[in-house]
Amino acid sequence: MGSTYEDFGPVDFVTDDRFLKHQLSPTVESVAFWEEYLRSNPHKNPEWQQARELLNAVLLGLTSYSRTYLSEQEEARLLDKILKSTEQYDAANQVKPLRQYTRWYLLAAAVVALAIVATGYLFWQPKGFSKSTYDDTIALLENNSKVTRHRNRSSKPELYQLPDSSSVLLDPQSEISFASEYNRENRCVYLSGKAILDVVPDASKPFYVYANEVVTKVLGTKFEVIAFHDGSDVTVRVLSGKVTVYQSSHKTKESTDAPKKSTVLLLPNQFVVFDRKAELFDSKGLVEYPVSLPNVKSLPKFEYEDDFAVQFFDDITNAYGVNVVYDHETLKKCQFSAAFSNQSLREMLDVVCKTIGASYEIIDAQVIISTTGCKQ
Repeated sequence: MGSTYEDFGPVDFVTDDRFLKHQLSPTVESVAFWEEYLRSNPHKNPEWQQARELLNAVLLGLTSYSRTYLSEQEEARLLDKILKSTEQYDAANQVKPLRQYTRWYLLAAAVVALAIVATGYLFWQPKGFSKSTYDDTIALLENNSKVTRHRNRSSKPELYQLPDSSSVLLDPQSEISFASEYNRENRCVYLSGKAILDVVPDASKPFYVYANEVVTKVLGTKFEVIAFHDGSDVTVRVLSGKVTVYQSSHKTKESTDAPKKSTVLLLPNQFVVFDRKAELFDSKGLVEYPVSLPNVKSLPKFEYEDDFAVQFFDDITNAYGVNVVYDHETLKKCQFSAAFSNQSLREMLDVVCKTIGASYEIIDAQVIISTTGCKQ
């Protein structure tokens, strides 16, 4: 028995079919096999245990640890292998009652389920969202790590500081959680409810927010997430910087398609809504009241005296980070006069477009100007 694995290291074990199947769905036979192997080959126990830790790191998305052993491509191949193994096991065991499974298997299955969520892979669950994804995820995390949970039980927003000095403005009855590995191997937090997060930049440790079926990834920025466990959607709004938002998709029982992941890039003053029932992102939108960018050294005054409309549109982009789409040739001679102080972006657009005989729409977080020429 021992000679088969004599030259194996942690990576060899973790990619070995027999080892992997045992870790994901142990049987009486596999437990007996590996117990006998380790008794006969005690010098291989360190590599075997390291392989278990590596597998858990991959499943939990702890890339800073797993990358010391596996390249990104090798990790992706391993995850594909895990997914196929769990699908085959589920197919062979669909009708078994829950009480037949050992606690070891339940723990392994729980880890696999968490991994599929955290890495964007697909797993089956019934349509709808009556069950709290947040509570399920935290329960799985607690099987492998010490988890800190903070809930705002007051009637007012509460400021909470994370271990890396990032801050969370947590709405009443909302909760933020993180595992003990936070800021050591990763910066992952889990949110139920509504919060504004101000993230300390750290290029070596991207910041992830898991909120129901949506994951938001940032390097350093300020943004808002709304994700109540019984809500019909998840909303992400960016206040400064930029974030990527993607879906941890779900697969129906009948589907055998490869995993698909929808990703949205959000810039300041943009938001996106994820429809939990349809399992789709709506188009990006522009927030109702955009605010000026915090890092702009010299904000436009928005005072115009016989100035060209194209200057106003450029000022919007510079101040709010909002892209304005227009036909330069058609508008290059259009002039107007106006002075704005406390008006919102939409109010300013209303005045200028009416003055020059144009109209505007906001589509996919962009302002689209339409006109056939300057108003005489």
